[in-house]
Amino acid sequence: MTAKIKNIPLLIYLAALGAFAPFSTDIYLASMPTIQRVFNTSAANVQLTLSLFFISFAVLQLVWGPLSDRIGRKAVIFIGVTIFVLGSLLCAHSHNISSLIIARIIQAIGACSGIVIAMAMVKDNFSDQMEMTKILSVMMSIAILAPIVAPIIGSYMLVRINWQANFYFLAIYGVVLILGAFFIKESYPKAIRKPLPINKLFHAYVEQIKFVPFLLATIAVSTNFSVMFAFISSSAFIYIKIYHLAAYLFGYFFAFNAASLILASFSLHRLKNKLSDSQVISLAICISLLSAVVMFIAICFYPHSIWSIVLPSFIVTYGVGLLYPQLTSQALKHVVAYTGLASSLVGSARFILAAIIGFLMGIVITDSALPLAVVMLTLNILTAISMVFYFRYFKR
Repeated sequence: MTAKIKNIPLLIYLAALGAFAPFSTDIYLASMPTIQRVFNTSAANVQLTLSLFFISFAVLQLVWGPLSDRIGRKAVIFIGVTIFVLGSLLCAHSHNISSLIIARIIQAIGACSGIVIAMAMVKDNFSDQMEMTKILSVMMSIAILAPIVAPIIGSYMLVRINWQANFYFLAIYGVVLILGAFFIKESYPKAIRKPLPINKLFHAYVEQIKFVPFLLATIAVSTNFSVMFAFISSSAFIYIKIYHLAAYLFGYFFAFNAASLILASFSLHRLKNKLSDSQVISLAICISLLSAVVMFIAICFYPHSIWSIVLPSFIVTYGVGLLYPQLTSQALKHVVAYTGLASSLVGSARFILAAIIGFLMGIVITDSALPLAVVMLTLNILTAISMVFYFRYFKR
């Protein structure tokens, strides 16, 4: 590892930016049944606060990336995170499901700037692919504290205060990131910028998408990420409504699952020293795919046991944790011209698919967790197919 990787404050800050999405979703997962009851609405409508958040989160990345190529990374942080803070405060003051959905969209518009800039700054600072993979893995190991800590914080605030406290917490989180931006160095200074004319933006996106290795890796990133999001978006309803888990315990069960990502991060560092990229990717796909099969079988034979979900999902998430940094570094390796633009496409694709999956889970999860296993299995198969074609492309 080079000296650059030892810039721990920068890594922590980038991980905090990248954790916008899990913090913004996971902290109020335990509150979703309460929000449904308080606003006298359906589970599908409450699910829209997740799905529309991710659609907005996905689409607006296509704006923030090219904008950061034009005005710099730090300027986008200041603008985007300020919008996020405003959206968080509006969420806390919502009085019906419609106003909460609108506030979540505003929150997403600001939040998506964080993940675009985090990925772009990794590419700016660490050009070597092995180095980049290690950085992404370290960032992930830091950022996954969010899905571990957030549900616990959210569950506690729900029980001790109210569901609105979750969004006040997010507003404070945003303010801390704004203050932190004053202490980081601009990774894309004006002297080296290549401003992209607005009239050529569409053409630049098409050129990036047409590059086959980038497209295949991005599809794999999206399906792999959505495996985890299928669980995230449905876990509260599965644990609390189907298995009747107490709300205050939800955060701990969710944290157990998220802890597998930390284990995966440590494992990845060791595997990278012994195996090639293709071997690590193949191993991770097999782990995630086979554990999804185990979940399907376990739910079929033991439908009333919560451990039919808890244990297999732990292993699925472990496979995702091994795979995600690898796939992301593969995608970012294939930047055609503009790093911010390519970063936007990777982020946008994965969150669009995640939003679709989240909405689907709100419809199909009723009185059984079996649909979760089916969705996870299908997404793992699609990830495997994408990477088979990816490696075949280079063999040609």
